[in-house]
Amino acid sequence: METETPVVSTTAPKATAEPDGSKIIFSSNRDGNFEIYEMYGDGSNQKRLTRNSTDDRHPAWSPDGSQIAFDSDRDDDGENFIKTSEIYVMDVDGTNQMRLTNSASSDFRPSWSPDSRKIVFVTERDGNNEIYVMDADGSNQMRLTNNRIAADTAPAWSPDGTKIAFYSTRDGNLEIYTMDPDGNNQTRLTYSDAWDVYPR
Repeated sequence: METETPVVSTTAPKATAEPDGSKIIFSSNRDGNFEIYEMYGDGSNQKRLTRNSTDDRHPAWSPDGSQIAFDSDRDDDGENFIKTSEIYVMDVDGTNQMRLTNSASSDFRPSWSPDSRKIVFVTERDGNNEIYVMDADGSNQMRLTNNRIAADTAPAWSPDGTKIAFYSTRDGNLEIYTMDPDGNNQTRLTYSDAWDVYPR
């Protein structure tokens, strides 16, 4: 059976909890396009944090609670059939939104390191989905995976900072892998005929 690679940049956004557990951030298209919102853990006091005519998705709290990383297609020039996105950060109240990546292709799905000093993300800048890491200010962007015909995506840092989990099509099916934060020791964890995706 031929494995179909999902279009990851258009998958449904996920909600993430604030480090102290009191709030949840999520994306919703309730106002016509995807924007980022927050609410208390019981669903009360829902508040919109971003306001753009294009989509803001995949929010992630920094472990120190000071910032939210997300991807946005607000900088797309409209020349491509599929919209491109970039990684942004903002303060937890939605202020001081700052663009971290500047690529002709999509950068998306940010995930923070436990010490809030680095962000791992997915990019299509090399012609397929690869995983990169950068400092929290967008500097020192470094490629971690290199599979020209496969998709490596949805990275998530381990709480102790020693591993990054992700999924990949490199072995012909969607399977879960881990690697060191510098991209070394990439190891397959699942062996299934089904799709194994979105590790956390």
